[in-house]
Amino acid sequence: MPWWLVELWKDEYGWEITETILKGLLEVHPVSLRFSGKVSCEERQELCRGICSQGATLRESRYLPDVYLLEHGEISVLPGFREGKCTVQDVSSTLAVEAAGIRENDFVIDVCAAPGGKSILAAERACKGSVLARDISREKIDRIEENIRRMRIENIETEVFDGTQTDENLVGKADVVLLDVPCSGLGVIGKKRDIKYKADLENVEKLTQLQKQIVRASALYVKPGGTFLYSTCTIHRRENEDMVRFLVRELGFEPVSLENVLPKMVMEEKKRLRQELCKAGISYQEELTREEADACLQFLPGYMEADGFFVARFRRKENG
Repeated sequence: MPWWLVELWKDEYGWEITETILKGLLEVHPVSLRFSGKVSCEERQELCRGICSQGATLRESRYLPDVYLLEHGEISVLPGFREGKCTVQDVSSTLAVEAAGIRENDFVIDVCAAPGGKSILAAERACKGSVLARDISREKIDRIEENIRRMRIENIETEVFDGTQTDENLVGKADVVLLDVPCSGLGVIGKKRDIKYKADLENVEKLTQLQKQIVRASALYVKPGGTFLYSTCTIHRRENEDMVRFLVRELGFEPVSLENVLPKMVMEEKKRLRQELCKAGISYQEELTREEADACLQFLPGYMEADGFFVARFRRKENG
């Protein structure tokens, strides 16, 4: 691991937690399968038996009943995959959509949507509503549309659009905005090991400026009382907690606690991690208020059964 990255995490998390993160990134990381919401419990169990009969190892995620961890299986030939009954989506990405609390009639905008996993799950949740999935290039949109066709989802539209710009036609229209910004990817080094060779501190600093541009442009889409769900696949405060302060203290959003939104076990693991941080002398309360901290969830490799990921939920004030 590059030494600058070890130093970065040591400053943010302390030595003991950094060591656990590094060990977690070296572990074997199974593929996560999420079963479609259209699949019944009985059909899911039948598909799991079929997958295991091919020699694959499959076990249910600790956090969500429709997410399974797969080893030794070839995705494209898994029973149900081509028919759109399951898709590859990490549990952390799935929980990001769960955190948004999407209702069946909602209009959802997914700003940086490729490869489309969050958009598809959002469309399942907003079954009588609709999802607008956007990204910056035709290539990215093609990837989203390929997954939409395979998963047989009908209430999603796709568009090429630059997230740093604001579409004036959509200002104040969205019940929910999902924003998984381009980030350093430091939380998924365990799966994409070349990231550690490409990342450097200068590029990370540039990314934070891009993230603020996209956040500022996308926040305008949220209607009064609506939800803004910010997420990254990194474990770096400049891209995570700093953005929480930006949304609350500069853009005027209200942090929303995840306590009654996400599964109980997820929140228990968040509490345990907070206790570990306190033991290490790391206090997030110096940077975030209690309300801001309650609106956040940081998955750390080695501590949670998921990719390194960050989620934060906000509400646009009614008079905002």
